[in-house]
Amino acid sequence: MHFFAVHKQGMTLIEILIVLTVAVILALAITPSFLYWLETQRVNQALDSLEGALREAQREAMRRNQTCRVAINTGVNPIIAGQPPQCLPNGPRQLQHVTLRRNDGTASVQFGFQGRTSSTGTIVIAATNHPTLQRCLVVSLGLGIMRTGNYVETDTTGTTADNCRERN
Repeated sequence: MHFFAVHKQGMTLIEILIVLTVAVILALAITPSFLYWLETQRVNQALDSLEGALREAQREAMRRNQTCRVAINTGVNPIIAGQPPQCLPNGPRQLQHVTLRRNDGTASVQFGFQGRTSSTGTIVIAATNHPTLQRCLVVSLGLGIMRTGNYVETDTTGTTADNCRERN
């Protein structure tokens, strides 16, 4: 008597449920890390955009031999605009998914025709969903030299230049 082996194709319901359970557990383990990484990228991109706008205005002030001001709104999803608009040839920028705060009452940074600034300031950018994830930009008095870094203070309202530490 000859017996033919029966070949099963596909997976059983139990095998499918086991695979789905493992996939859900892995997704739940990875999601928080991925979301934090995404927030970090958003904050870094906003900081790069802010620094780029300030450097662009500084270059335009020297190139045009005129004063250029960059208006920087504080709060959630701030807008950065040039005054006059020609100071930012690439146009105004809106920083998405971040909150911006400054250490002084002035809402702008002004560059003279030599690229110098008459004020100093610290700007802190924080993730909207993770307020302790903070980056900072410090504009120095006089030459208008800028530096960026991690804002290390756990207080989500502070803007002290000493707490702006170099990024690794």
